[in-house]
Amino acid sequence: HLPDTLLINQYKTNSNSKASIARFNKADSISMVNLKLLSDAGVLIATGTDAGNIGTLHASSYLAELQAMKKSGMNNWQILQASTINGAKILNKESEFGSVVIGKKANLILLDANPVEDLENITKINRVINKGVVFDPMELVKDLPEALAQRQLNAYNLRNIEAFLEPYAEDVEVYNYPDKLMSKGKETMRKNYSKMFENTPNLHCELVGRIVQGNIVIDKERVQFGEITIEATAIYHIENKKISKVYFIQ
Repeated sequence: HLPDTLLINQYKTNSNSKASIARFNKADSISMVNLKLLSDAGVLIATGTDAGNIGTLHASSYLAELQAMKKSGMNNWQILQASTINGAKILNKESEFGSVVIGKKANLILLDANPVEDLENITKINRVINKGVVFDPMELVKDLPEALAQRQLNAYNLRNIEAFLEPYAEDVEVYNYPDKLMSKGKETMRKNYSKMFENTPNLHCELVGRIVQGNIVIDKERVQFGEITIEATAIYHIENKKISKVYFIQ
């Protein structure tokens, strides 16, 4: 039996090797060229991922797929068609859904900005309509304290600075326990963590244990910085559905 950390390190070492990176880049380049050729030839292209597989996440992997399609040379309108009517056509369901037409199922998302102009606008969701019922995304899932802590942890491991900062309050305070103020404000965090995400190889935070007491989340963490691994405790204080204070104990 191999410990989980050893298996993870083996996966990371293999994936980050020069040979693996070169092989993946070559495969991606060939796939992108072929995708553009097929799209220009009129072949139906539909988006979709095997979400749930290792490294393939719901929603975020779909967005990465759209970005890869954009990089191949497909335009925004073609990509939007691939996410709507083309999928319906491949399933022979275009008479039921896939476009906004009277009589079709009212399964829609309403956006605050036009994705034809900028594909990133697809993330600016105002309302979701499922079978004619309107939902406010902000009301679908209540942000419990542990959910906020977990969300920033997931984003940390993905090195996604925007997703990492989202759960934090604008005036968040970061302390070395018990009371040494290290930084204040989300923009200061952005500068500090952006550098870390960009410059630290093999950056990963493993959650070893978690205690939730009201609006306080206490995480026992094992963090890898390159070849160095440290164990620490992070204490998150949540106020008004945002992380307002963080205390680190090493």
